[in-house]
Amino acid sequence: MAYPLSRRRLLAAAGALPFGSLALGSAKAADKTVVDGRVFNGARALVGSGADGGTALVAKTNMTVRNCQFHNWGNGAIRAWHSTTEHFVIEDCSGSNVYRFLENWSWNHRGGTPAPLSDFTLRRISIVDAERGLMRLRYASQRGLIEDAVAFGSADCANYCTGFALLDQVSDITYRRCEAHRFIESRRPQDRYWNGDGFSDERGNARIRYEGCVATDSSDGGFDTKSDQVYLVDCRARGNKRNYRMWNTGMLQRCRSEEPVRRGGTGRAAHFSFHGGSGARYVIDRPFVRATAGNAAPVFLFENDAPAVIDIFNADIHAPAAPLIVVTGAEPVINWYPARPQQNIRVGSERG
Repeated sequence: MAYPLSRRRLLAAAGALPFGSLALGSAKAADKTVVDGRVFNGARALVGSGADGGTALVAKTNMTVRNCQFHNWGNGAIRAWHSTTEHFVIEDCSGSNVYRFLENWSWNHRGGTPAPLSDFTLRRISIVDAERGLMRLRYASQRGLIEDAVAFGSADCANYCTGFALLDQVSDITYRRCEAHRFIESRRPQDRYWNGDGFSDERGNARIRYEGCVATDSSDGGFDTKSDQVYLVDCRARGNKRNYRMWNTGMLQRCRSEEPVRRGGTGRAAHFSFHGGSGARYVIDRPFVRATAGNAAPVFLFENDAPAVIDIFNADIHAPAAPLIVVTGAEPVINWYPARPQQNIRVGSERG
């Protein structure tokens, strides 16, 4: 029988989560720029050219880029400049062989000039052969909606490749039906920890939402989240080393984890792993976990320096060769609703 997750119980467990849907500001009427139906071909080499390759477009306030193609570009086929860019839209665009499709690392970054985005939208974007990722957002970028964007890593992904990356003080970002596939580091020695994530956010980020997103076949985290009050709903992670990698606070609802795979480097695979020194705090509501009989990756892996507190509601877990819990750091506090024996869990062992 399902355990009722009331609003009061949820708020008591995880703070004010989930936060409300993102509302973007209305676009300004003046000085609009529209780039429509163009094909931009750069000079980036097909293999091993790193960040070189140049930029096709510089983002501007009140600019819309639609129905365009971008091929063979460097760190930012589209790139923000020296100041805040507002009401910027990219829609119905595609690209291939890029180091990174969208970048807002200012050209004068080390000179202290930020280049944040605000009140922006990216929708219906498909990028293949991305060496580093589809996008990276920095500074105090805020109030962004990214929906129906799909990123595929290249066969020679760079170290720290990430399909969708947030850094610095980025806040109030919603990902909706986005996908990241095959971000696998190709240059890291086997005796080192391999990075490479589908989606990542960092400490300093806040109010990040992932709605119906998919991450597969990355060399580290499918979703690697360090932000405060993160919210994931109806997401799916499959074939990453650690499908969900969590460091801070938040909530996961109806998220699926399938078949973690370690492709190289140190560190074991896991469905859900918890890290950090401040004590992770998460509500995991109706997790759906599946693994074949030969997959012994633990369902919950705790590598924290401080005790994590995890509330698990109505789990559906089938991982017959795996331990349910492995602890290599501080002992966690796990609250089961309903009690552990009443949940639908089939594993190889309780502890590994």
